[in-house]
Amino acid sequence: MSEKHYDVFLSYSHQDEPWVSEFAAALRAGGVKVWFDAEDLALGERWQDRLQEALRESRALVIVLSPNSIRSPWMFFELGAAVADNKKIIPVLLDDMDWNRVPIPLREFQALKGQSPEEAGNKVAEALEGTFTAN
Repeated sequence: MSEKHYDVFLSYSHQDEPWVSEFAAALRAGGVKVWFDAEDLALGERWQDRLQEALRESRALVIVLSPNSIRSPWMFFELGAAVADNKKIIPVLLDDMDWNRVPIPLREFQALKGQSPEEAGNKVAEALEGTFTAN
């Protein structure tokens, strides 16, 4: 099994990046090691390879659900990879996301909804606190 370098891999739509950027900052402030492509993907890297590697190296998938993200085939790829790797999955619903539009495979996971990015980041960091042991 590969070493886990990240606590959380963030899955989201780039259209929601301003919200997710604040969310990632709150997670990091809460002591969570986050992989967030907008900040952790270097220029010139093969993004698909790096994304898959970071997902493998993460202990959990936090999937930010919005009307934008549920149309993304990458969201479904990331979800499938996380399920196959038995990762902890935490859905975070943005305010404009109706629960009835949440993909059925995600409905089995307790979700967080209707929070500011800072509040959501704090709650997710708190929920993950002590969850992971050193590899």
